Amino acid sequence: MIHPTWELKLDTGALILTPCPGTKIVSLIESLQQLKAQGVSAVVTALSIEEMQQKGVDDLSKQVEALGMKWYHAPIEDDQAPDASFMQQWSSLSQALHQHIDKGEKVAMHCMGGSGRTGLLAAHFLLEKDWPLDLIIEQVQALRPGAFTKPDQIEYIRAFAG
Repeated sequence: MIHPTWELKLDTGALILTPCPGTKIVSLIESLQQLKAQGVSAVVTALSIEEMQQKGVDDLSKQVEALGMKWYHAPIEDDQAPDASFMQQWSSLSQALHQHIDKGEKVAMHCMGGSGRTGLLAAHFLLEKDWPLDLIIEQVQALRPGAFTKPDQIEYIRAFAG
């Protein structure tokens, strides 16, 4: 059994878009081992602590770190635009993510299904790499067609991109 992932290659490194490890057929530890084997050095979670508890993956951060990867938490409410709390979290972890990518490493980003909130995480990162928003949307939707389909999220990322 394989945990589903979609890779977006960058000049150095790559973003790995994925559903929440441990929630799709494969166990949490097996999912994380597969991500590690793919070259992932960091995992960014857009789920709230409550969502992780409800899905039985509340020890996700511990399991990620036990495998030698870094874990970053930037929760976004499902089907919603990010709020001020997200922006505060993002600003505190963004530089570390860029360091992983600049070293040629891979960063996994996930929400529950690996589309909506995951697309927003990818968009924030890629906007900081000076990618045009239309290219971001095109590239992310090519991998995850469910990304950028919620009006609030589209409006948010267009306003954020300015």
